[in-house]
Amino acid sequence: MTRSVLIACMVLSAVVAPIVHAQGTDVRPQGMEQTHAPTRFDIDAQPVATALRAYSEATGIAVLFDDDLVATRQTDGLHGIADPRDALRILLVGTGLDAHFSSMNAFTVTAAGNVPTGDAVAATASVDDARSLDEASAHRLQAAVMRALCARPDTRPGSFRLALQMWIDEAGDISDIAALAPSDDPVRDTRVLTTLRAMRVSPALHAASPVTLLLRPSAATAACREAST
Repeated sequence: MTRSVLIACMVLSAVVAPIVHAQGTDVRPQGMEQTHAPTRFDIDAQPVATALRAYSEATGIAVLFDDDLVATRQTDGLHGIADPRDALRILLVGTGLDAHFSSMNAFTVTAAGNVPTGDAVAATASVDDARSLDEASAHRLQAAVMRALCARPDTRPGSFRLALQMWIDEAGDISDIAALAPSDDPVRDTRVLTTLRAMRVSPALHAASPVTLLLRPSAATAACREAST
């Protein structure tokens, strides 16, 4: 079994331009030392091994993995600005792999113990720890998202994978929303984004904005039933 280590090249010439409403002052050039600052990713669907190389080059984080483990696995990719931990999580969804950070600047990719079968919606803050979502806030946001999406049969989660980022203003309105890793149905993705943009959530969630949401394949029937009660 061959073990590969990807040490990111330091790319100093290209400054990443922020997307609209993406807190451009927090977005850094590729390869800077602050590896957990929001970073621009343009990683197409491809083999996991080459996607991890692109991730490493974008973040400056070293990657350790077994060649045999990732040889036949594919990722759907990622396009947009995200926290490196969130980005890695999105890249590995559906691959049967997990990532374990061994330091601030390195992680190891291993086989996942179990395929996630829990909530169809996972929410994490994509900014620094000072503004991260606590567990109660994450659950409230998940519940609001489920209520909105379960109300329509054409947006009901559970059968598709979609990673997105949501900006929440001081009034609790969704000021902007964008797909980070689209699903295989662009029409449905548009419906999902439009539906979530119309939501109103707790104004307190503005402090954690932007928030990364991961809609993942799951048995969502029970979750939708709970969301309607």
